Amino acid sequence: MPLQDEVTTAVEQARRFGTDTTAVEIKKASGGVPKTLAETVSAFANGNGGLIILGLDERAGFAPVSVNVKSLADALAGVTADKVEPAIRTHIEIVEVEGAAVVAAAVPPLDQKMRPCYVKTQGMEHGSYIRTHDGDRHLTSYEIHLLVSGRGQPQDDGVPVAGATLDDLDNSALEHLVARFRNRRGSAFEHIKTADVLRMAGVCPRGSTGNQVTLAGLLVLGRYPQEFFPQLNVTFVSYPTTDGRMMADGTRFLTNEAIDGSIPEMITGLVDAVTRNMTRRSVMVDIGREDRWEYPLEVIRELTVNALMHRDYHPLAQGTQVRIEMYPDRLVFSNPGGLYGAATPNELLQGALSSSRNAVLARLLEDAELPHTTRSVCENRGSGLMMVATELAAAGLAAPIFRPTVGHFTVELRNVLTEQPIRIVTPNEIAQADSAKRILDALSNGSKTTAELTETVGLSGSGVRARLRILENQKLVAPTENRFSRTVRWKLTNQDSSRGGLFK
Repeated sequence: MPLQDEVTTAVEQARRFGTDTTAVEIKKASGGVPKTLAETVSAFANGNGGLIILGLDERAGFAPVSVNVKSLADALAGVTADKVEPAIRTHIEIVEVEGAAVVAAAVPPLDQKMRPCYVKTQGMEHGSYIRTHDGDRHLTSYEIHLLVSGRGQPQDDGVPVAGATLDDLDNSALEHLVARFRNRRGSAFEHIKTADVLRMAGVCPRGSTGNQVTLAGLLVLGRYPQEFFPQLNVTFVSYPTTDGRMMADGTRFLTNEAIDGSIPEMITGLVDAVTRNMTRRSVMVDIGREDRWEYPLEVIRELTVNALMHRDYHPLAQGTQVRIEMYPDRLVFSNPGGLYGAATPNELLQGALSSSRNAVLARLLEDAELPHTTRSVCENRGSGLMMVATELAAAGLAAPIFRPTVGHFTVELRNVLTEQPIRIVTPNEIAQADSAKRILDALSNGSKTTAELTETVGLSGSGVRARLRILENQKLVAPTENRFSRTVRWKLTNQDSSRGGLFK
């Protein structure tokens, strides 16, 4: 959009609301560039960018005032180039409002690897700002830490935990992890000592000669990590009202739980807690009525994994839990640490980019198993949020809402069904998917586990599970027992005996 059009729209909005906004700063500037303008440039650059307009009087309903636009434009260019660090290259133009000339500047968001932008004379600690509503506020020391650490790969998950040893880890979980590394991570792990596997996997710190464990190792395999970090857990609260206020009878919470344990245990515990507080709804699909949870269980599990795996584990954040809050109309996941890496929320939904703040932890979670299953915690391929969007759409729910800030990452799910009718993939459509056909062909030789199907059909574990859900909805396959059991196998149903015509 041309800058002139942006200014016209912004002024109309400011007059309608009676104030400028988070993305727009309007100043009278009759005496020259305001002294605080460098703070606004810093705030816009550290956020999503913004628009500065000089030459309008807010007290007069944002009416134009007489200004020397050339002098203002030159001074504004000087502020963005010389008053802040790093310099911000803004697009500055002289535009019109009601026939009067004013100065406008589009401040772009600064690249994540160069943040924070700060006012030189104030220094980084006191001169870094962020935009809130129609004003600029100082970034906290923690928020500045997050921006600086975002320039490279954080190492907090690989730091040894003082006082923690291999004796604090669960032996069974440790043995399973070592076995998976030996079987799945190539020849480098096949014939080496267990101590070397643990060091190379990141359970023990590099260079360690004793039995120290890293933060990632303790969180994934620990018997009770909260002995060392009481607040590195998950809290779940269910509120009776949409705004979180207590009811007339004094009821504040329907449920208020702190969920402890290793990351795999916390994921399972959180899913169980949310399930106990969810309702089921009946929906009409192609095959008739179907009962479904208020939110898909796979979505809850994936968002919990995402929050625990990508949260900030720096000492400044170790006193903050991952929070999941349920309201009558929504379910909210929040973790400390903003959006890490170059990916935008839209790119996360598309699986286009993947960045891990905690690289050691992410790798361990690929091979750690959820309790009482043979299923790994995650795949660490950047496809998790894309799966979330797909599952929500299949359930007739809206896409997740992302609210990243410098210090937190929040995901919100709405439980209101969309107006679009729920549509289940038909057998003919499944027939067009070669991967689904390979699964059915593999099962024609007898029942198989998900792991066996993964090896047979050449798909990832999540890919196989996603297609099994579709095939199960179509009554083409069925589990031999509870789908989340460690020993569950998948088999063809009787209905599938006629599939030859579909899959020729």
